[in-house]
This record gives sequence, C-alpha cells and structure tokens, in this order.
Amino acid sequence: MKRFILIFIFLAAFFESPLSAGVLTKAEMSEVSCAALKMQLFYYYLAPEKDPKILNYAIKCGGVSSEVKMPKWLDSAVPAMVSRKVWRDPEEGDISEAALWQTPVSILYEYLELTRKTFPVEAGGAEIQPVLLVKEYADIRIRFQMSLDRLYRARTRDYSMGDSMDGRGRAMMAEFNLILKEMESIADAISSGNSARYAAAITATAVFTQDSFFMLFKEPRKYAVPPRESKADQVLGSALTVLGVLLMFLAVRLFFALNGEKTNVIMGDYSKKLVKWTDAFSRQFIAINVKYLVGVPIGIFAFIGLLTFNPFAFLFLSGLGVFVGMRMPNFVLNYMKVRRGKKIDGQLMDGLILLSNCLRSGLDVVQGFEMVSKDLIPPISDEFALVIKNYQLGMTFEKALGVMEERVESRMLAYMIRAIVLQRQMGGNLTKVFERIVVDIREESKLEEKTKAMTAQQKIQSIVVGIMPWIMVGVMFLFQPETMIKFYGSPLGMVTFIGCAIWISIGMKVVSSLGKIRV
Repeated sequence: MKRFILIFIFLAAFFESPLSAGVLTKAEMSEVSCAALKMQLFYYYLAPEKDPKILNYAIKCGGVSSEVKMPKWLDSAVPAMVSRKVWRDPEEGDISEAALWQTPVSILYEYLELTRKTFPVEAGGAEIQPVLLVKEYADIRIRFQMSLDRLYRARTRDYSMGDSMDGRGRAMMAEFNLILKEMESIADAISSGNSARYAAAITATAVFTQDSFFMLFKEPRKYAVPPRESKADQVLGSALTVLGVLLMFLAVRLFFALNGEKTNVIMGDYSKKLVKWTDAFSRQFIAINVKYLVGVPIGIFAFIGLLTFNPFAFLFLSGLGVFVGMRMPNFVLNYMKVRRGKKIDGQLMDGLILLSNCLRSGLDVVQGFEMVSKDLIPPISDEFALVIKNYQLGMTFEKALGVMEERVESRMLAYMIRAIVLQRQMGGNLTKVFERIVVDIREESKLEEKTKAMTAQQKIQSIVVGIMPWIMVGVMFLFQPETMIKFYGSPLGMVTFIGCAIWISIGMKVVSSLGKIRV
C-alpha cells in the first residue's frame, strides 16, 4: 500500500512538471520539422551517388511550399570531397572530407527527430516528455561535439577543413559551434524545469540548423589578394625613392646657397656655441670633440629616416635629429657636472679632515689646499690644484674659490667655500667650522641614502613610463615594419608621434617629481 502511494505521488509530480509535452508552439514545431528535412537534403547532397529526386525537391515549411534545387557547385565539389582523405581513424580507417561533414549533419538530423518525439500525436509526435530524453540529449551532444572537433582538426599537408565546400567550411563550423552551445542550454533547461528556456533553445537550434543549410546556396565571402609587385617594379620604386631623397638634399643645399647671408649667420652662431661648449667641457677637465656630440645624433636620425624610404619621414627624423643634436652637448655637460659633483661630495669629507689637520699643525688654508691637491685623487685634487694655480697666477684666493664654486655642482663644497671666505674677511675658528661641515656631510649622506631607498619605486616607475612605450613601438616595428612605417611616415603619424613624446615626457616628469624630497 505504501509503495502504491509513493508511485502515485511520483507520477502526479511527474505529469505536473512544467516541461510537459506541449511546451512547443505550432510555429516552433514547424521550425524543427523544416530543419530536420533540410538536414536530410544536406546529407544526401554530400553523398557520392545522388537520387534524382533531391535535385529538385518540393518542401513545405511554415505553410509555404517551395522547390529546393541543389546548388550547382556541389556537382564538381562533391567528387573531390569524396576522393580527398582528411582523417584517419583506428577503427574506421581513412575518412573522406564528404563523410566527415556528413557525420555532424546526420547527428543534427537525429537530434531534431528526437525533439519531434515530444510533439503531440496529432503533430506527428509521441508526446514523450523532455525529462525522459535527458540521456539521449546528452549522448547526441557529446557525439556532435566529437564530430565538430574532427572537423577542426582534420587537414592534409596543404588543405584544411576551413577551405572545404568551396570556401564555406569556416562559416559552417562557426554555425555548428552555435548549435552546440544551444544543445548545452537544453540540458540546463530540462534540469531546472524551465519550459520557456527549453523551447527557446530548441527553436534556436532549429534556426541555426536551417542557416547552415542556406549557406550552401550563398556565395562564400572571398577576399581578393592584392597582386604582388614584380622585382623590377620594386627596384624602380626604391630607385625613385633614393632619387627623391637626393633631390631633397640638393634642394636644401640650394636653399642655403641662395641665402648666403642667413647661412653665414647660422654657421657663425653654431661656431660660437661650439667654442662655448668646448670651454665648458674643458672647465670640467673633459677633453671631447663637441662636433661629434652634435653630428652623431643628426646622422643617426637621418640614416633611420633614409631607411624608411619615405620623404616625409626622412624630413621629420632629420629635423628631430637636429633638435636632439643641438641639445646633446648641454645634456651631456649637465650630466657630467652632476656626476663629477657627486664624486667630489664623496671625497670632500677626507679633504676637510686633511684641511683641518693642516690648520691644527700651523699651516694656512692655501697650504692646506696644496696638501689636498697632492695627497688626494681626482677629481677633488684637480679642483683644489686649479684653485692654487689661479691664486699663483695673480687671482685673489676668494675669487679662485668663487670660480670653483661656479664650476662644481656641490652644495657642501659651497658651504666650505663660504666659510673660508667669511673667515678670511671676519676671522674665526676655521677648524671648528670644518668639523661641523664634516658632521653635516655624514648626516646628509645617511639622509640621502634613506631618501633613495624611499623614492626608488617612483624612480623606477618614471623609467618604465618613459621606456615601455618606445619598447612596444619597437616590437611593433619588428612584426609589422611596413604598416608602422606607412603610418608614422604620414602627417597624422608624425603628429601622433610628437604628441605621444610630449605626453610621455610629462608623465615621466610628474612621476619623478613624486619621488623628490626637499630638505
């Protein structure tokens, strides 16, 4: 009796499930029936021997009768597909291209016929509830996925299934992927008891199935490959480009020749700058030919512009090279001054200790400077020796110290010079002053090391902000040189390049300023 009651409750709950046999409307059932019929035709179109009836087959879908004629391209394509072996199975042996396409098509037909079993009896179904077909749906989905995986993996040495069916293979496989997604939705709909979701997934599957059938009647989208230039055309184009660059050189030369006065003024200013830069480097005890600092960047940028074979890019890069070259001496000079100042800061404490000992032993400041120039190593020995040399040549000692202060980028050295000048003018215990400066140097060194550790992240970020965009541009040039040269050789590309350089510089300045600590 208890068993009978349990069975009755189960059956009552079963027949009250929202996924009953009548979940599909008449229009949705028509879509499923039409899709099943079209998959039959699809299957027979790929058969080696065709029944004459399918060449012109009358169908009725959605209450509309029509005649479907087999596409003409299949007459020549199917024999080649049947003869071409694209897959080898351990059990089935070699499988042809046509048979590989017939497998998912036949599975789709089986899937649609399984769905038709849920139709009412008057609609040609058996009124089977979808919940009873869960296992069958899962089995079909797995087999369809395996057949689709075969399509993607099958190929010969010079042929893939994407080129199959006269170029329709890729679009067809994409359509089959959509059908597979809807098959997965059906299993979720049945497990959740959502009849609306089940009906939507079934209808979507039927629509996608019919879309795949209609692809047989549409022309595949083909992309015309632009004709490649012959070697003669390439050589002629390169020769004309080189000729254009030479003509630009001659035009620039002619411009300067016609404007002799302006050219002489420009060259005179350039010569004065060279003399000024050379003197500034010599004051830092650096012997360097400033012409190379100016000419090398100009030559490098002009050479890169020449390699682009683009007149606009050549002019732009040459102008950029002139801009960089004219600012390179000042940049190198400032860098060397800062670097030399840091070296002197590192030696200044030893120099002050030596000066203090000299004063204690009865020597004056000038003799102490001579001791430092002889006992210590450059660069501080060179600076102190130059002060003594200027003093011996008739310059006052205070003036010689002032020249050294202008020449060396060192705050502590400036403190020492001012202390010596004040002591010589007003008197005082210079030894105590030197001892105090030594203590300040030690404390400042500790503070500087601490601030370096605290601001290391900001400095690295500023470096990354400045370098990474150019690295990415370089990588893009390696992979797509023609596209990058074509873009950056255009006026828009040049403006973009300049704008990016400006904003990158601003970003570096902002990020680096976050790590500066003023004491």
